[in-house]
Amino acid sequence: MPKLRTFLALDSADKIASLEAMVLVLYAKALIASVPPRRWRSRFGAVASGTGLSGDIATIRRVRLAMQRALNNVPASPNCLPQAIAARWMLERRGIPASLFIGTQRDEVGIPRFHAWLKVGEEWVTGLCDEARYTLLVPGDAEPA
Repeated sequence: MPKLRTFLALDSADKIASLEAMVLVLYAKALIASVPPRRWRSRFGAVASGTGLSGDIATIRRVRLAMQRALNNVPASPNCLPQAIAARWMLERRGIPASLFIGTQRDEVGIPRFHAWLKVGEEWVTGLCDEARYTLLVPGDAEPA
């Protein structure tokens, strides 16, 4: 019951955003599983569009918190790419352009590890990381495992 109590305590905008985030992150996860990586750009949009901070910072933060709440409440813990795509869709619906980044780095034994993150200007939305440690990819250039 604590989760329900916490949800009911949210204002209506946060409730709607949280429900939207839950639905969209699951939808994004299903799409990613069904779309080959070489078609991601046409299906999910451009990557690293380099937008500046535009839009209401409170709305950007509301989307970030809604995504965090969604991840605590959806099955199968969607990884970073569905999170970034779902948050991007949420921001687009609110008229806020965001930059989606997909990068890779090698682990201690040389195996490539992929990560996706979303930002609006310098404001992080999903996938907080040390960007300098990643080499940016463009969908179609590499196929994440």
